[in-house]
Amino acid sequence: MRFRILGPLEISGAGHTLTVTAARQRVVLGTLLLDANCVVSTAQLADALWDDAPPSTARGQVQICVSALRKTLTRLGLPDRIVTRPPGYLIEVTDGEMDLHYFDRLVLAGQQALAGSRLDDAAEAFSAALALWRGSALAGVESPAVRAAATRLDERRLAVTEDWLDVELHRGRHQHVVGELRELLAAHPLRERLHAQHMRALSGAGRQAEALAAYRSARRTFLDELGLEPGGELRRLERAILTDGRADEPADDAPTPPAVPRLLPADPAELIGRDEPLGVVCAALGDGGGTSVPVVAISGPVGVGKSTVAVRAAHALAPAYPDGQLYLRLLDADGRPVPPEAALARFLRALGLPGATVPAGLDERAELYRNRIAGRRVLVVLDDVTHERQVLPLLPGTGGAGVLVTSRRRLTGLTGARSVHLDPLGVEDSVRLLASALGLPRLTADPAGSATLAGLCDNLPLALRIAAARLAARPHWTVAQLAGRLRHPSRRLDELSFGGLDVRTRLATSYAALAPAARLLFRSLGALPDADLPTPLTTWLPGAREADVEDALEELVDAQLVEVGVGPTRYRLSGLARLYAAERLASDEPTGHAPAESA
Repeated sequence: MRFRILGPLEISGAGHTLTVTAARQRVVLGTLLLDANCVVSTAQLADALWDDAPPSTARGQVQICVSALRKTLTRLGLPDRIVTRPPGYLIEVTDGEMDLHYFDRLVLAGQQALAGSRLDDAAEAFSAALALWRGSALAGVESPAVRAAATRLDERRLAVTEDWLDVELHRGRHQHVVGELRELLAAHPLRERLHAQHMRALSGAGRQAEALAAYRSARRTFLDELGLEPGGELRRLERAILTDGRADEPADDAPTPPAVPRLLPADPAELIGRDEPLGVVCAALGDGGGTSVPVVAISGPVGVGKSTVAVRAAHALAPAYPDGQLYLRLLDADGRPVPPEAALARFLRALGLPGATVPAGLDERAELYRNRIAGRRVLVVLDDVTHERQVLPLLPGTGGAGVLVTSRRRLTGLTGARSVHLDPLGVEDSVRLLASALGLPRLTADPAGSATLAGLCDNLPLALRIAAARLAARPHWTVAQLAGRLRHPSRRLDELSFGGLDVRTRLATSYAALAPAARLLFRSLGALPDADLPTPLTTWLPGAREADVEDALEELVDAQLVEVGVGPTRYRLSGLARLYAAERLASDEPTGHAPAESA
């Protein structure tokens, strides 16, 4: 093994084992190894080094650290492992070279053995996986970002330890694990599963009085620390000891078959013009049997059809994920982001956990979710994500699962995710989409009007489907008639609403998610005479601070409300987004900019 992160960071090669002593080099190497074989941006490395407040020389200092690490690796016989790959760097690690990858593989083997009731094989695999740990993950690497990732690894270690203990108890090795459990409880006194295992171990070893004392001690701890009574499992074990004289389940108990969730929405009837991105998504997620979790993030502007592509891909991938498909839209009915705590509660119930036993805190829910999904071939579809922080607690911890995310923003904070961006359809595909709903004869009667209608819909599938639905509901209308109604800027967004589909509502959701400065700028842009934005914008917005305007403009770009072009005019606000900006401008919201402070 060349790279070890399950403990202090170590590199081995040429017969030597080296601990990197320079603090910044440890942070850079640890960050790269956490996402081995994936590109880590220079900005991410800078954030890891300086905790979101990098100096102006950050890029140069990162380059110096990388150069020094390359020299160290070359001395150990590992040249060319850190590769420059825009927008940052990638460290190449082959199969079996890193302890984390080996850990994942052994855990997966243990879970598969357990599913097949091969308890001895499961115990051996889990024990070998845990033996790889030499302490806390990445101990000695001082960086909030690295420590957060290391904490997640430590939680995985603890969850696997609990799985191993369950196997040992089912094998009848009660006395053997009592000491181990006491050490774990001293370090993790609020882990209810450990307390339950401790009671089962003592009871199975014939030490009933100590098992009851262990319950009373756990109850005092929960009351003192949390103000809560123990959960249902501990209370059940206490009752079993008092009434039956034992708390241990028989060793030959058959495990309850895990729930197989099938939460996907209906498969779209037809998908036009998206064969290429659909193929990319299916290829990236079709082989999820490795040790890492494949993640694909689909991005694109409002109404471009991200959810449709994701749902079609999920249905196509369902045979590759026989243990189930989880789906959740992470915007609620009012357009507010769904917090990860609520998402985890829904997923845990879908995975078979009774609602009353769902833990209260985010960390406990995330931990239980990762444990429930570990080693299972489950596809997780997270639709309409607003920010990476909604996604991170919902990522499985071990290989076997796959994750498909859609967002109006490019989620660059999802390290290692495959990005798939959707642009509006071409005119030909837009007309094909209209024809699929209306029938070809109705469109061929007015081909020019069909192309015009597609353009007035910005070639966005959502707007096109609304237009097609309106025409289907009014067979006496011609395509030209509807196009004529859409030509009026003040009426276009009103016309693009039908049967619960509404372009204005989708734009309003994106607008509401903006920071106040970005909302103010968006409204102000509604007064521009054409789609091209003047540069610099401050010449058109007197009194606005240039840095504030630039930040707000980039937020509009991130939200895909403003387009980035090439040439002299770099930015454009066009089509339906521009009409919505004009509506917001006409509202009673203020559009004034604070005057720049004098030097």
